Amino acid sequence: MAQMDWANVLDFKTAAKNVRGEFFGDWYHDPWEWPEIDFLLASPKRLGNHIDSTHKQSPALIDVPKENWGARPAVVLPIEDRLTYQALVDAVSVDLIGGLHESAYGWRLKPDHPQKGDYSHNDLQWKQYRSHLGDASRNFEAGLRTDLVSCFASIPLDRLQTSLEDTLKKNHIQTALLAFVERMYKTSGRTGLPQRSLASAVIANMYMKSLDDVLEHHASTVPHLTIFGKAARRPRRSWTRWMDDVWLFGDEAGDMRRAQIELQQAASDIGMHINAAKTDVFEGDEVSEHALEIEHSAVDDAILKKETKPLEELVDRLLDDPTRASRTSLKFVANRMRSHAISYRLAEFSHLAERMPHAADALAPMFKMVFSQDHLEDWFLNYASSPWASFDWSIAHYLRMFPSEKNPGSKLVDFVAERSADARTPIVLLSICLQRLAAWDADKARGVLTSIERQISHPQNRRILALAGNQAGIERHKVRKWLSSHDENRVTLEMLEHANFGKPKVSSYYTA
Repeated sequence: MAQMDWANVLDFKTAAKNVRGEFFGDWYHDPWEWPEIDFLLASPKRLGNHIDSTHKQSPALIDVPKENWGARPAVVLPIEDRLTYQALVDAVSVDLIGGLHESAYGWRLKPDHPQKGDYSHNDLQWKQYRSHLGDASRNFEAGLRTDLVSCFASIPLDRLQTSLEDTLKKNHIQTALLAFVERMYKTSGRTGLPQRSLASAVIANMYMKSLDDVLEHHASTVPHLTIFGKAARRPRRSWTRWMDDVWLFGDEAGDMRRAQIELQQAASDIGMHINAAKTDVFEGDEVSEHALEIEHSAVDDAILKKETKPLEELVDRLLDDPTRASRTSLKFVANRMRSHAISYRLAEFSHLAERMPHAADALAPMFKMVFSQDHLEDWFLNYASSPWASFDWSIAHYLRMFPSEKNPGSKLVDFVAERSADARTPIVLLSICLQRLAAWDADKARGVLTSIERQISHPQNRRILALAGNQAGIERHKVRKWLSSHDENRVTLEMLEHANFGKPKVSSYYTA
């Protein structure tokens, strides 16, 4: 095939908007929020050249905690990979998910008028999912709840390639997307599609269409309830799916078990597996009771009436078994307690936080609002030095409680310097340690950076090293040297050169 003019074929500006929309809920937050994006958009030919390049970039690996001390293997894509991946998927998004069933929520195009790259906001999708779930659960006597084992990680490459080839037209975009996906599957230490990626979620939604077909076959119409769309009023169906979390409702438990068997077979046909440990059939009052654990609308309704009992009951359930407490419910509770100044069992949250590392990103902002700086520093240092601090991801989120603008005690500065000087520190913790150290003690930061630069080999870690060094006032020739050691950091170096080594703005996520 002839060389493609990607800058005129793909919409990199829309891709950048979509990528930036992922940042808030990302597993990894870049301290400078990837300033290379604007630099690349000013010269989209660079991104086109990147698509055509055979040079393989190196994702950084992180482990994100799950309930009960499980670990979610995730990757941090280099920004050129992330932008081009999103642009390729955006270009064929209508072909991939334009016909996605309305009962499937999240990471989808707007149902009424699907346009490529124009996705429905996930906050709206979540509200609609909760509403659908609640309405359906209250109208049926039986409900099946299940999900898939390691959804993104377990999709087999060969079957995914076949599915993409069958769904997409044979052209440059299909070829480039297939090549990118294949490179991702070859990442050492990780399998499957990158997580917390809109592009990956779109592909996964396409891939699970056969499961939606089984659910639709077994579904009924929810009485008296319709979806109000511009095209028409359409009856709601008795199933919902939020990516790999699935609910189906009906009148008989036996029908739900029959559907479960067919779902297991459909999942097996695409190389995936139903999670038996998270599969249940509920009957009678249990149906809405368990569905409402996810819906949470009863809590919100009560709070509007100045009643806190439903929230307190949810807190009680979570703290009774913090290790297995739902991450979704913990985030919900923490957000409501913050926004409504509710302090119920707050001290116990701080005592039990070590047992729920999967909730660190939700608990940290709550602790920061109510506890003094001195108290938090003591708590953090005790936590970070304990055997409970098994996940660097959790340590990093709790470190965010101490803003760049306010100098902490010497012990916390020493902790940050010590972890920064350890070449084994993964990017998720290294990034905030170096950013904080550069802000709190630039002299110490320069000393640490100079001492470790020979030990840091991963390209993304060296990028962090260089940007933190530039922030701390390291000489330009050193910053150039650190970035020049890897070709994939060329864009970062060119961006700094173009800006005369001006300091990129630190992300608001890393500041106050």
